[in-house]
Amino acid sequence: MQPYQFSMGKILDWREDLEEEARNTVKAAELKVRKEEQRLEALLKDSRKLKSDRLFNANIDSVKRHSLYQDMLNDKIIQQRLQIKEVEQELVAAQTALMKANKDKRMMEKLEEKERFLHIEAEKKEEQKQLDEISTLQFGRNFVFNPKS
Repeated sequence: MQPYQFSMGKILDWREDLEEEARNTVKAAELKVRKEEQRLEALLKDSRKLKSDRLFNANIDSVKRHSLYQDMLNDKIIQQRLQIKEVEQELVAAQTALMKANKDKRMMEKLEEKERFLHIEAEKKEEQKQLDEISTLQFGRNFVFNPKS
């Protein structure tokens, strides 16, 4: 008998590659979300520090500068939060693509499993057929050379 080879092996390999790419995309998106969250945390830290520094400044010019800087930081914080939402949407899309790729790969693996099972069953039938043929020939030889009548 010939060794088993999945008829759609190349498709399965392709789907495994797609799943790996999707997994890498998800990892990259997760990393991007973390970086954006770290940027937001840094902005919030600066904002808190600025608020605490403002308490000790009594000079009008420094208060004015602090106020302008605080407004700019607030705008950056808002923009950063929007950026985080966009990156999180990209992450959700990447996770959805990964789930689809995983589902497609599992479907091909189940097809391979079924095909392998059918191949093994066909091998067993062929082997049984050969054994039956050998038994029949053996019986015929024994019957011809040792008739019991």
